[in-house]
Parts: sequence; structure tokens; C-alpha cells
Amino acid sequence: MTRCYLNIAIISFALLLRILVGIHPHSGQDDYQGPNNTPANSNTNKVKYGGDYEAQRHWMELTYHLPINQWYYHDLQYWGLDYPPLTAYVSWVFGFVAHHVGSFHDDKFIEEEKEVIIHEVCQLDDETCIEEQGTSDFKVRRYSKGLGVLKDLVALQSSRWGFEDSRGKLYMRFTVVISDLLIYISAVWVIVGRLTKQKESIPDTNIDDTIPTYLRPRLWLLLTALSQPALILIDHGHFQYNTLSLGLALWSFHFISSSTNEFGPIVGSILFSLALNFKQMELYHAPAVFAYLLGRCFRHANRYTHIIANFIALGVTVILTFAVLWFPFVIYPPSDATSNDGVLQIIKRVFPFQRGLFEGKVANIWCALSIKPFSIRSRIPENLLPLAALALTLVLILPPCWMLFKVGRGDKLKPLLTQPNDDSDIRLLLWGTASTSLAFFLASFQVHEKGILIPLTSISLLMLDAPNFVQFFSIAATWSLWPLLVIDRLTDAYICCLGIFLCINCMMKVSVSYDRLDIFSKRYITRYCPTLAWIVMILLHVLEMNVAPPSHLPDLYPVLWSFVGCGLFCLSYLATVWAMFAQFLGPSEKRVQKVKEKSKPRTRMSPISLLGLVLLSSYTKTNDAFVQHRNIHNSYTHSLRANSETDTVPSLFTDDLLERARRPLSWEEKVATEKKPVLNLSAVRNLDTLSLADGANMDDITDSNEIHCEQETDNWIDGHIWQATEQHLIDIGIMETEKILRSAPQLLRLPTKQVVEAVNFLHSYPTGKNSTDLINADPSLLTYLADDLRYGLEEYLPNMMFMGNQDTAAAQISNQFALSPSLGLQLIRMGIEGGLEERHISRALNDASTASSKATEGIVGEVGKSFKQLQRIKGRKS
Repeated sequence: MTRCYLNIAIISFALLLRILVGIHPHSGQDDYQGPNNTPANSNTNKVKYGGDYEAQRHWMELTYHLPINQWYYHDLQYWGLDYPPLTAYVSWVFGFVAHHVGSFHDDKFIEEEKEVIIHEVCQLDDETCIEEQGTSDFKVRRYSKGLGVLKDLVALQSSRWGFEDSRGKLYMRFTVVISDLLIYISAVWVIVGRLTKQKESIPDTNIDDTIPTYLRPRLWLLLTALSQPALILIDHGHFQYNTLSLGLALWSFHFISSSTNEFGPIVGSILFSLALNFKQMELYHAPAVFAYLLGRCFRHANRYTHIIANFIALGVTVILTFAVLWFPFVIYPPSDATSNDGVLQIIKRVFPFQRGLFEGKVANIWCALSIKPFSIRSRIPENLLPLAALALTLVLILPPCWMLFKVGRGDKLKPLLTQPNDDSDIRLLLWGTASTSLAFFLASFQVHEKGILIPLTSISLLMLDAPNFVQFFSIAATWSLWPLLVIDRLTDAYICCLGIFLCINCMMKVSVSYDRLDIFSKRYITRYCPTLAWIVMILLHVLEMNVAPPSHLPDLYPVLWSFVGCGLFCLSYLATVWAMFAQFLGPSEKRVQKVKEKSKPRTRMSPISLLGLVLLSSYTKTNDAFVQHRNIHNSYTHSLRANSETDTVPSLFTDDLLERARRPLSWEEKVATEKKPVLNLSAVRNLDTLSLADGANMDDITDSNEIHCEQETDNWIDGHIWQATEQHLIDIGIMETEKILRSAPQLLRLPTKQVVEAVNFLHSYPTGKNSTDLINADPSLLTYLADDLRYGLEEYLPNMMFMGNQDTAAAQISNQFALSPSLGLQLIRMGIEGGLEERHISRALNDASTASSKATEGIVGEVGKSFKQLQRIKGRKS
């Protein structure tokens, strides 16, 4: 019973840790792209929004709403699908659930109005709106869409560009947690049981009698494996589904290494094929799996026919699994493409060789050698870089693959003082997959910084074999992700997860069967390497916090992170190869004894503990360089109502939202451009004649880089303009005001009267769709002037497409909305933008005509004056 309770407690703790990290911002939240790439200085015409979170949400949207032959073709500029087919199918499932749950609750609104007496101002959430009546009577209107918002989460087109609703985020986070629990955590549970099976019978008199002896190794190994900070931060903070593919890979390792299950290799091949079809980076594990399975074909095979039969069985299994997953794309190609074209398109999307050798500042060999003075990419022709990467990767994976082949074949290893019935295959397979995945991460083509999670998955389960190395690699992998976590505003989560992991490792006390596998154990001179690594990591953190990089080297610290991380991972690769090699050498004759650590708590701090304490103390200090990183706003608990009696800025108004609100709208840019002089002759200061163009004075010229709204004093920042605008939107039944503000942040500063006029026009325009639904679908329509909306939809669009017939234009828009809301919105925006451009050109031509007329008058007058002066000089001679 104690065993059951302890295991449930560990899994509950792991889930709680994941949920708490999920409260932090996700990648690209509010389109935040890092402290050095704020919306204020970024390109306002970007083709996509956000980061990996928006990509995963968008894939649910397109896979559910579009036919399968459009999945890998649809709008590739906006987070086009670039993962294998199983990812697309899983996205379809999540999109299906979101759409149908949302549809089921779509019409279950709660609306009630009643008069109540409130004697103090309340802080209300986004589902409650209050209007003051007199002095103390308030009308309370409650309106909640509830789970109906999940339908909007995956709505085609209209959910793009920042669907930041808290319930939508909760659903997205839930899909990651449930995938983690059902696939990854369950696989870790099973493999931990196998790895600690022999240790359950090892007596230890120093262990408390209240905890069963057999629980201790399993307890600590399960706890450390499920508390890996890098994996938690990326999947549950940054937002990805890595645990799904990694869990499938671990399940495949369990089955293919099973010596008791005759069909284990077959089942394992199917599971690994699924993992490979979920995420292409599982190729990092593929050489190790192939080498081991190839060796298994020779095990217990008395004749070559048995070897060939085993190999064919595995090959057919893999081919059939791939065929089932890829067959729909073969039989349903795009209308203008063949079956082969459809498959080739998926391959091109999954393996984007055109993106270059690596992305970002990843801690691998190629990135480290790209800095001066090495500059490897300028020394090797671009077309040879993929071949160079392939050659180096093959060299690095050959040693572990050869040893795994021998393990799979059943070659007996020299005993490492383990139990006679020790199941060594799973342990060696974990070492081998860690080695090959590190080789791929260090040397292969197109590597991402998140690829370090693949070797980390295997290494995290080897804590009982090499505790010092596993601790070192876990911290180094998390540390290498720091530049990415800064962009995601996950610095607080980084510190907390590292602190928790360090505490767990400091408290852990288990027996180590043999320390020869641990390259950082006390028997080797390399035991000092982790201490040196901790010092370098801490030093770089302190330098980044206190010393700004030079202006000509803005990426100094990310490059240093990459260079140092590459050295740490190269050392880790050597450690994994050595651990496998040591198991073939056997124990030293001079040291044939069991090395057991003390089970009492440590009386001194380890270097790992020191690292955690320094990080925790350093980053809790107030420092201008990191305040912007830690300015995290909880998206689940935003209040949309500001206290009218205070001058504080509402919590919804983040720095990022305010910067986006300052961006000029397209019509504002056109108006600012029109204010510029057509002819700028302001340098001629001594002319007594009429200026060639009004507004030619330099003081009146507006720099195009400084175009902002007219309220340069930011007198709207306290939210009073938005408060009035929001109230009007609520009055007409538009309750998703948070979503509208995030999609069109300029509403913070636009006059309420202007927005009300736009709302009234949209309400009166016969689109065939309720005006509130139209505004919810595209809130940016409220940022246009009512005159521009009227001209675009009633003048420009009918004249350009429907021979001037306004009724026909309105009917066509209504029909388009009936077929597809996104197409209807595109038609409306085409009319509005076209009308804006036409009016802008018309005004520009009028200004040019006026300016040229005045210029002609000035030129004629100036020529007359010059002629008269010439006559006086020449004594009136012609």
C-alpha cells in the first residue's frame, strides 16, 4: 500500500509541476519575440503571428476544416504544416474535440440583469460587466460563453493572429498534459520498473524501516526522470508535444529490448515508426534502434534463413506502418498534382534543407565553428554542407551502433558486478540511443536547440548507472535553452524548475552498483569537469546580467551560450560512448567491489547545489536588464475593468500590448504621407514669391519612421478611452472584449466616437451576418473610419466587381459568408483596402494639382522679377 501511495504522490507532483509551468507565458504570446525584438521596432507587415503555440493551434484549425489534400499546401507562409503525418492526424483529433465541445456549448450563454446594492468597487473577471446607476445601484449583466470559445479556438481563418482567450489556452495546455501522462509518464513508469527490478532485492540496513527497501531506487529514479526541467519548460512552458513522440520512442525501447516477449521487436518497430511519423527528429534515435534490431535478427537464429526471415518481418512491419499513415496522401493528392507530388510535398516540408545548416544559435559543432575565426560556412561550398554534415554524423554514430549490434546479437558482456539475471539490454539501448542522438545533435543538418531533449530522455533514466553524469547533462541541457526561455519570458520558471531539480538531487541517496560507467565519478580525473562547467555557467549568467554586449556584437551572449554548450555536449557524447565501451571491458581486477554511497544527507554543498543557490539569489535581485524578462502577466486571470478611482494601468495592458497599440494603422500612415509636401523646396529661404508647395517647411515634415497616432502624449494609456469603447461594445452584445483588444490593440487609443460610428455602419451594412459575429470574426474592422468603410463597401467594391450595383455587392458578400466566413471577410477587406488606396490616390492627385498650380504661379512670378531685374541692369536693353 505504501508503494502505491508513494508512486501516486510522485506522479501527482510531476503533473502539478507541469501545470504550474503552464501558467507562465507560451511562445509568441501577444506576439512577443524577445526583449531585443519588440513590436515597436519589428516589421508591422509580418506574415505570421506568435510562435510554436500558434503553430500547433493553427494546425488544429487547418486539419479539421480543410480536406487532407490541402494540409501540406495551405498558406505555407502562416505556420504551414511541416511535421510528419501522425502530427497532422493528432492535430485533427484535438481540433475535432475542440470544435465539437465548443459547438455543444456554443448556445449555452448565461445572461441576467438585476439591480443590486454594492458599497465598494469589486475586481471582476472578463465574464462580468457592471454599469453604474446613480450612486450605489448597479446593474449586473453576466454573459459567459464558457467552453463555447473552443469552437472559436479552431475556427478557420478568424482564429489567426492571436487567439489569446484563457479558456483556449487552458484546453491547449490540457492536451499537452494528457498526452504527457498517457504516453510519456506511463513509459517512464514501465522502464523504471525494469531498471530497478534487480535492485529491489538488495538489502540496505541504513534505510528507514517505514519505507520498503525495494522502493528506494525506483522512487528516486522515477522522481528525477519526471522532474527534468528542460523537458517541462519546453513542452509545458514554451509549448510543444515532444513528450508524445518521446513517449512512443520509450515504449518502443521497452518492447524491442524485451527478451521474454517473442513479438516484442515487432511491436516495438510499430511504435518507433509511429514516433518517427510524429516528429522527424526521432531520426536521432533511428540508427541505434536499427543497429539493435539488426542484431536481434541474429539472436537465436540457427540458420541464415531464420536471419533473413526475422529481417523481412521487421522490414514489412515498418513498411506497413508507414504505408497506413501515408496512404491517404497518396490516394487524395491535390487536384493539380499527382500522387507522387503529394508525397514529395510532405517530404519537402518535413526536411527543409533550404533553411540552411542550422537555425538560431544552437549548441552544436556547426554553429560553434561558424563564428570567427573559424567561419566554416564560408570555407565549405554551400552545396557540400549537407554532405559534410552527413559524413561527420556517420563517423560519430558508428561506435555506439556497432556496440548495439553486438548487444542485439546476444554477445555476452563481461559482468559489471550486477545480478545474474540483470536485464542489460534496455540499459544499453538507452546508452546507445543517447549516444546517437547526441551525435545527430552535434553534427547533423538543420538542428534546433530543442533537439537536446531527445538525448535527455534516454539519459534521464540512467541516474542509477551514472548519477554525476546525468546530473551534469540535465543541468547543461536546461542551461543551453536559456536564450530561448528569455524570449518566451520563462526565466522565473527556469529558476524554479532548476531549483526543484537540484533539491531532489541533493536529497537522493541510493546505491550505485558500479561507478565505472560514470565518467565524472571520483575514480577519474574528469571528476573536476562538472565543477568547471558550473563555474562557467554561473559566470556567463552573471556577465549577461551586469555587462551589456557591445553595439557591434548584439548576439554576443547567445553565441557564447552556443559555443560553451557545444563543448559540454561534446564531452557528454564521449561520456556515453565510454559508458557503453566500459560495459564490454568489464571491471578492473584491482577494484572488484561494490561502491555504495552514504544514505545519510550530505553535510556539505555540492557544486550543483551551489549553482542553484547562486542562480536563485542572483535573479531575484532587481536588475534593469532582467525586469523586462520577468514581466510576466497571467493570461488566465486578466481583469478587463479598471478601477475608476485610481490611476493604475489595468493588468491587461501589458508593455507589449501598449507597444502594439502605438503602431500606426494603414489609413494613419496614408494620412501622414499626405501631409508631406509634394515638392520640397524649403531649402530656398530667400524667395519673396509664393512657396512652391504648402507645408514645405522642414518643421512640418513628418519622418515616416516616426508615424504614430495623434495622441503622442499617450493620454490613453490609463484606459479611460478603452473603458468607454468597451462599454459600448458590451451594450450591443459583444462580450469577447479581451479577444477584440488583443486582435486590434489600437482600439485603446482610437476615439470612442470613431469606433461607435464604425460599429453603427457595420451594424447597418447587409452582410447577411450578425454585426456582432462580424466584429468578433475580424475586430480590426473597428479601427477604420466609418467614411472609409462606407466608401470601400458601397462605392469601390460595387464599381470594381459588380458594375456599380450595391445590392449585388451586398448579396455576393452575404453568399460568401454563407459558404465560408473567411471568404466573406476577404471580400470585405478587399473592398475596404481598395477604397482606402483609391481615396489616397485621389487625394494625392488633388494635392499634386494644387501644388503644381501654386508652383507654376511662383515660377512665373519669379521669372518676371528676374526679367525686370535683368532689364534694369542692362539699361532696359533687350
